Amino acid sequence: MQIITCLAVNLLVGLVSLHSYAHEFWMEPSDFQPRVGDKVTVDLVIGDNFEGFSSPYTPDEIAAFGMIDAAGTKPIIGRFGDMPAGKFIAAEAGLLLLYHQTTPSYETYTKPEKFTNFAAEKGFADVVAYYKKPQPKNFRLVEKYSRFVKSLIMVGPASGQDQLVGLEMELVALKNPYQQPVSKEFSVAVYESGVPLPRAQVTVFIRHTPRDIEKKIIMADSQGRVHLALLPGRQYLFDSVKLKPIKDAGSRKNAQWESLWASLTFAVPDE
Repeated sequence: MQIITCLAVNLLVGLVSLHSYAHEFWMEPSDFQPRVGDKVTVDLVIGDNFEGFSSPYTPDEIAAFGMIDAAGTKPIIGRFGDMPAGKFIAAEAGLLLLYHQTTPSYETYTKPEKFTNFAAEKGFADVVAYYKKPQPKNFRLVEKYSRFVKSLIMVGPASGQDQLVGLEMELVALKNPYQQPVSKEFSVAVYESGVPLPRAQVTVFIRHTPRDIEKKIIMADSQGRVHLALLPGRQYLFDSVKLKPIKDAGSRKNAQWESLWASLTFAVPDE
């Protein structure tokens, strides 16, 4: 028992530390199109380029975890260390919306290059330009970050619509991706505190098979929307980040920057 406990603790420590180095965090249900009455599990995945590792259910790192279906909003509650982190019964026909929000975490940078590499990848050229200037030898930067993730599941025949659920950073599908025929004019909107975020960079990962993943970078328009044609038989991960300075000099751990990470997953059925 002691050996098993130690192994579990080491696994959790390893997964928690991975938060600092991975770029995406998303939800991956065991079935994107279950039937009414089916049991569905949900993995919280940390990784890059739509490949990663399942993260355990850790209450201290969860600010919100729930689902919205035709019957209303319900919490998803697990036990410490559960993997997959969530499970539920798909009890109602229609679009089922999963949502998850982490508690804030903090990352300390002692080299500006690590921070500027992240900022460059997520589209913040002004931040990169600022930290390209000479920095002190004892450089230290603290970033506060939180994750806001959603996933869309279709239970039974395609009906229903995605919606804002009140996350600080949120991606919303403006059409139901499960409806047939497959949408050639599909849009996702980026919101910060319920307000559209214009010109946001959105990274889209399209998975056909585990080894066939395509990546697109799309800039949102003046209404905070990105547009693309969906492909049948693919899984999609949309990812967007807002990086902003923290003006409060007395912020926790003296964090200078805050990043808000949003993601959205769904699967497009075969035609």
